[in-house]
Amino acid sequence: MPSEPVRRDSSTPSIPEKVAFPSREKRSESDLAKADERVVDVVAGLIGGHGEESDLDPQAGHTLRKKLDRNMLPLLCALCTLQFIDKNSLGSSSVLGIIQDNHLTNNQFNNLGTAFYIGYIIFVGPHAWLMQRFPIAKYIALNIGLWGVFLGLQPTCHSYGRLFALRFLLGASEGCITTGIMTIMTMFYTRVESTQRISWTFMCNGIASIIAAFISFGVAHINATTHPRQWQWFMIIVSMLSIVVSTLYFWRMPDNPATARFLDEQEKINVVKRIRINQNGIEAKVWKRYQFIEALTDPKTWLFFLFAGVASLMGGVGIVFNLIIKEFGYNTLQTTALSIPIGAAPVIAITIGTIVIKYFPNSRCFLAIFGFLPGFICSFLLIFLPWENKTGLLIALYVTFSYPLGFAMILSLVAVVFAGHTKKMTCNAIFLVGYSLGQMVSTQFWKEKYRPRNTVPWIIILSSFAFDILIISVIRWYLVRENKRRDAEKLASGEEYEEFGFVEHVQDDGSVVKLKVPIQFLDITDLENKAFRYPL
Repeated sequence: MPSEPVRRDSSTPSIPEKVAFPSREKRSESDLAKADERVVDVVAGLIGGHGEESDLDPQAGHTLRKKLDRNMLPLLCALCTLQFIDKNSLGSSSVLGIIQDNHLTNNQFNNLGTAFYIGYIIFVGPHAWLMQRFPIAKYIALNIGLWGVFLGLQPTCHSYGRLFALRFLLGASEGCITTGIMTIMTMFYTRVESTQRISWTFMCNGIASIIAAFISFGVAHINATTHPRQWQWFMIIVSMLSIVVSTLYFWRMPDNPATARFLDEQEKINVVKRIRINQNGIEAKVWKRYQFIEALTDPKTWLFFLFAGVASLMGGVGIVFNLIIKEFGYNTLQTTALSIPIGAAPVIAITIGTIVIKYFPNSRCFLAIFGFLPGFICSFLLIFLPWENKTGLLIALYVTFSYPLGFAMILSLVAVVFAGHTKKMTCNAIFLVGYSLGQMVSTQFWKEKYRPRNTVPWIIILSSFAFDILIISVIRWYLVRENKRRDAEKLASGEEYEEFGFVEHVQDDGSVVKLKVPIQFLDITDLENKAFRYPL
């Protein structure tokens, strides 16, 4: 590995830890060209000296991607599937006796849905900070185990208060999952690949709906008066599955490419070389105040926050969908069977989206708009179709659930439009705070007085879909404008961008060497890195 022995002294500056870099301030990239190893990307030492090697052969890259998929995707998909089942276990249990056994009123049942997101929103920030400080995969595995325990304790409840407390803790433990998955995906995959794979994991929500419906259908055949009750069996089964996934995740999921035990040393280097084009870096363990401030002052952060809050207003349907179907005139067994197709709509929609994104890499925003259009149309039908047309209402309800394509595309965009690890984790957390606020509100407008037609809730959801399409259009316009501005600045300056920096590395014998590292692995933000172009 080529290196230049040097002494560590004051003549070798490092990236200023406490200085914020405004996006409009003219700043030379040479200021970012040298850094201490402790404050840059965790793979800087791994890639150091290899940055100028030729690009990876396409066939070797394809083989490596398949190896990553074999070792990581099954666990990530299992995690997302169980997360959705656990999160919506209340909705699945709504027709299995949980309301009657715990003497819940309609408002109390809605509040249990809100309790989950109260825990989620309180802990999403601390989770983001802790995942930067500790091994991210191990931290996620710990929280999977905790949510399995909290879910497993719910069958012991016989009152609203105890269920509320456990739903709160369930949300608190699940608050790290989405940010963790987004972060891990961008560590190992290119922008298009991570968009596809984040979408695939989000597609698991649809698969989870189908699995949960089959579990509900199975336990619905148990005598409703025996112990454990039907809803208790549902919770027990899913809790045991969560503990199993937690154990597998702890032992098998790597924290970053440098710690991936299923890769040899050259493959680890090749993973890092493949994702250089992302311009995002991988991971840094030092929390940087200036990146935190930059995240708070970046307009993109709040555009995505606004989108997340409004798009999540559909979330309440996940709690009450069984009750909606039952009110169409079906019994409990029929309702559990008829809830199975709901998961098909997101699976089909996201599958189409991931195929399109492969051939049109900058189509995320257009696909997101396309994903919300069927929900917009079907919400209209659920308001105005005659109540006697049960088949039409049921089909409209099914198709409404294609909206996860839109959310998945924007979620994958959030994962790749921010750089600088502290900034990325902060922006992800803010996005999920918006998501949580929307989810908290989403359960509260499904009131008893609106049943069975639920006109007011469907009008709110119809309006949210319209606003989603508007805000996505604004986000795309902003990103396009910023890319054009950067292109114009480069053309006007006539200068090429700095491609490499140097990291001071202390060897085992105590000597210090400078390693030449691609500049995106110096843990700089998207505003600092003038070569960064925003995906669309």
